[in-house]
Amino acid sequence: MSSSRLRTLLKSTIPEHSRILYLGDDGSNLQDSSNIEMVFILPALTTNASQCGIVEASALLDKYISDYGTDQKFDYVIIDDILPYIEDVFTTFLKIRELCHDDSKLIMSEVKRLTLLRRIRSLLISEEKKINNWIPRSLIETLLYLADFSPRPKVNSCIISDALPVKQKREYSYSVMVPCYNEEGNIAQCINRIPDLQRDYEIIVVNDGSSDRTAEVVQELMVNNSRIRFVDNRVNRGKGYATKCGLDLATKDVLVILDADMTVMPEDLPLFIAPFESRHAEFVNGTRMVYPLADKAMGPVHMFGNTIFSLIFSYLLNQKVTDTLCGTKCMFRKDYQRIVMKDEAWPDFDLLFGASQLNLKIVEVPIRYQPRISGESKMKTLKHGLMLLTASFKGFLKLKLKFGIS
Repeated sequence: MSSSRLRTLLKSTIPEHSRILYLGDDGSNLQDSSNIEMVFILPALTTNASQCGIVEASALLDKYISDYGTDQKFDYVIIDDILPYIEDVFTTFLKIRELCHDDSKLIMSEVKRLTLLRRIRSLLISEEKKINNWIPRSLIETLLYLADFSPRPKVNSCIISDALPVKQKREYSYSVMVPCYNEEGNIAQCINRIPDLQRDYEIIVVNDGSSDRTAEVVQELMVNNSRIRFVDNRVNRGKGYATKCGLDLATKDVLVILDADMTVMPEDLPLFIAPFESRHAEFVNGTRMVYPLADKAMGPVHMFGNTIFSLIFSYLLNQKVTDTLCGTKCMFRKDYQRIVMKDEAWPDFDLLFGASQLNLKIVEVPIRYQPRISGESKMKTLKHGLMLLTASFKGFLKLKLKFGIS
């Protein structure tokens, strides 16, 4: 049932004769105002999920668009107490925008702040409704912006967003760069799963001195895939060095880094390139800290460390960053060419620091982090933890004290 705060807000906000798209548990109590047209898309979410078979919001919106088209726009879209249960928040916002005109409004009920106690409780106690995301308000506002909505200041703990005129899309070419070290069990599937981007794109694979058959597998793939360009470094120098080699070789407009272990699914690449084409971003960073992690995808020590480094980077970059070490990052090639990469072991910090120094528009896109299919993680907790602390200190000197910057 709708919260009393939301009901009060809606009664004072929505005029009569409005056309409403309602996504929530039960919208019957919103029909108090006369002559309101309403369409229910996500009813019965209060029922036990295992009994009713809930369908993802974006899929239901897809079906509505398929059945009725997008010619009939809604004046108001209401998301009532279901945001934490939506599996793909960004895609859902994008589809909602398709059903809005430029004067439409999206109204969401209060989003409870994630606390450590609440997260632990969800892990230990089987709740009636499964939490599908831990999305903080700052990232909600970013995703609304990327979907062409402008969130207002909070009203009665609810979020009201105005639909923005949709910017004309631009088309870019893409260089998908895959650094790999001992990934013979993953690299073929990784390359084959890269979707057709419907754009001019190339795939650059950099072998970082693998001791297994990684190089041979890539060379076999090149016979039938003309998009692949291959750099075969015979000596292992580190992911940072391999990443730099690949990005230096790239020829397309936008550079995309994709890890060969597929912990970020290749099928998610369109989520990363969409903000460039809508002109909402100049640097896109993936975040794995929003959706529940797949089993064995990230251990508790690494999760704790990532949280700490996210806090450090949020301070250094003067903006909220929820994940610093997600391997998938994207930027314009012209901007990359102005970034100095020195860390041969780990490229993430050089890229984030560089983007901040260039005052690029940095946004995060949530993804579902997957467990590695084959091979072992290259992350060594103590060794790389110390290296990342060192990099953070250098970032403090560079970004906060302006040390070494002319």
